[in-house]
Amino acid sequence: MRRYLIAVVLLLSGCGDRTPAAPLTGRVIDLEGRPVAGASVSTPPGSTATTDSLGEFRLPATRGAQWVIAEHPRFISRTRGAEPGRPVVIRLTPDDGETIALHFVGDVMFGRRFFDPNEDGNIVDGLLRPGADAEDHVRLLRQIQPLLSNAHVSVVNLESPLHPEPFFDPTGPRPAHFHSTKDYVFASEPSAAVALQKAGVTVVGLANNHLYDALEEGVAATLQGLERAGFRSDSTYFGAGHSAEQAWRPAFLTIRGQRIAFLGCTSITGDEHPISYVATETKGGAARCSEGRIRTSVEQARAVSDLVIFQIHGGYEYGRSPSPQVRRLSYTAREAGARLIVNHHPHVVGGFDWDGSSLVAWTLGNFIFDQTVWPTFESYLLAVHVRRGEVVRAYTEPLIIEGYLPRGVTGALADYVARGAAGREPGPFRVEDGAMEVDIAGHASTRDTVIPVHGNSERGTIFRLGPGWSITGAKEGLVVRLGRDLLWTGSFEDEVVGTEYRGRPPLWTFAGPGKEARPEYTFAGSAGVRLRRAARSEADVVFAPLHRILVDPRRELTVLGTFRASTEQTLTGAPATGSVQLSWYPDTRGPSVYQTIEPLTTGDDNDWQPFRIDETVPPYAIAVGLYLRLSPPARGQATADFDDVRLIEWAPEGARFSPLYTHFLVKGSGEVRLSRDVLPGESYPGPLPVRASTKER
Repeated sequence: MRRYLIAVVLLLSGCGDRTPAAPLTGRVIDLEGRPVAGASVSTPPGSTATTDSLGEFRLPATRGAQWVIAEHPRFISRTRGAEPGRPVVIRLTPDDGETIALHFVGDVMFGRRFFDPNEDGNIVDGLLRPGADAEDHVRLLRQIQPLLSNAHVSVVNLESPLHPEPFFDPTGPRPAHFHSTKDYVFASEPSAAVALQKAGVTVVGLANNHLYDALEEGVAATLQGLERAGFRSDSTYFGAGHSAEQAWRPAFLTIRGQRIAFLGCTSITGDEHPISYVATETKGGAARCSEGRIRTSVEQARAVSDLVIFQIHGGYEYGRSPSPQVRRLSYTAREAGARLIVNHHPHVVGGFDWDGSSLVAWTLGNFIFDQTVWPTFESYLLAVHVRRGEVVRAYTEPLIIEGYLPRGVTGALADYVARGAAGREPGPFRVEDGAMEVDIAGHASTRDTVIPVHGNSERGTIFRLGPGWSITGAKEGLVVRLGRDLLWTGSFEDEVVGTEYRGRPPLWTFAGPGKEARPEYTFAGSAGVRLRRAARSEADVVFAPLHRILVDPRRELTVLGTFRASTEQTLTGAPATGSVQLSWYPDTRGPSVYQTIEPLTTGDDNDWQPFRIDETVPPYAIAVGLYLRLSPPARGQATADFDDVRLIEWAPEGARFSPLYTHFLVKGSGEVRLSRDVLPGESYPGPLPVRASTKER
């Protein structure tokens, strides 16, 4: 392990707006990049503007990111997150009266930690109480409803049975109405189905490995709950039933004169248990995947419909790439005639596969879910526009899962999610203003710039890429490593969409005194974090992400950030003593087995200093905890400010150049090529001057 004070160079990027309130502005354009004049652009609180001849709009000033909804009689409407002071691009699809907008999201449940967040048996701190009604659930969906509902059809994977007794004390025995040998079981209130319908959900998929958590009683209660909420087995829910025949029965939904078939199955069957999760001729459950059944069912549905949509539940938990089985099953559905294959189960978002006529989404991750594993917090909504059975457009809108619930994001957070969607698999996947767009028509052009770089020959110099930019080439002989920031919320900006400005970054814990985020504490952007400690305190103040971060054993990591000690020591001139702690964990739960603690020192008061910590993940570790600390001073009061903290995981040498990566490391001197894909009508930032510190140690 090595620790250095070094330069982190920012390429092709700008600083955030420090103004606490600013107008929401942007530009509405069509797929060809032409301005859409006369569009109505509104926010859910009620502000409305009309686009001018350039397609531009301006909404009243606000202090936080908001949803904006663009509507025009000749176009499919779209909802996007917009940040004050940062113009947003809203690209609309022409509407000929036969274009259908479909929204797909990830796994949904309202059980387990929704009732008991810390699983101690005490439900007083839950988001929901047992017996919660539909309005209790609707309240949890209000922040996401403007996005979710803005489509002709919105589809979710209900990863939970509905049951009148969904909660049990995890510290006590498991009730008899739950599966007795399955590792993890849970259920949601039947009223959740009503809430999903009110929030804009049109179609519910049930083909998953949790549908049978409450056994036959749960299957019956789930189907009854959906029917009572207005969903129908022949049109708006699919993938499970009281028998295999019912589970494989398609749901046929007619929209705008076109018939869409929905089918789904799970490859996670539970055959290792005395009671499986899947339906047979004599028991209920989810539809069991097999290549033959997929091929036959899709072919039959395709013969009587305009479009077939298939969902496969399977793969590796927390695995972003498809397993060989899921890849094989997905291609079977495609070859049989499915135009959209939308998959679930890993609880993390993955990439896409576009073959020129059909789209596979390898995994949509979580949407409403109670998991506390760090990579599950990155998410997106997949929007697909179809016309007479053909896919004419597909894109993602970025989301973050915070407190088990989805929220829209803007700025750097949106760019991060879009990079993942565009870069995990090769294909025509472009990053545009925080969204991923599938370039179906091949309209994107590539803007390249070649810049000279110099990296320390021993440890290398790290560069950060600006929004939408990727490294796509390097001079022969130049050593280049590609990296992605696993932390992704360490800039401490509040870029989460909501009706009120929160003034704090997402996914960090502010519990306890001595921690606050404010503009005065920033190194770059509009927010930094200050830690405060007095001499009378007995322990460090500790600031950390909400949960430990999954890592791969033996993978190289780098922690980057900026730090300063303030001038608030009243009785001593000694600087504050800060530190960064890395705790290594062999599991997602339980204690760490080793800690790395690196002290941070600073020169003059109020002088920001960069820090860098290089580590290799121990062979036994699968997760790391990152802790920013400030120790009590000997006398008086001390403060320390942190900003722009990153945890970069370095890809193996020889990794494919991809938009996925947020950073690159260079050893030696030479040139690199940076590229940005630009869709018609999109403006793009040019290179900014390189900012670098000359201080190294």
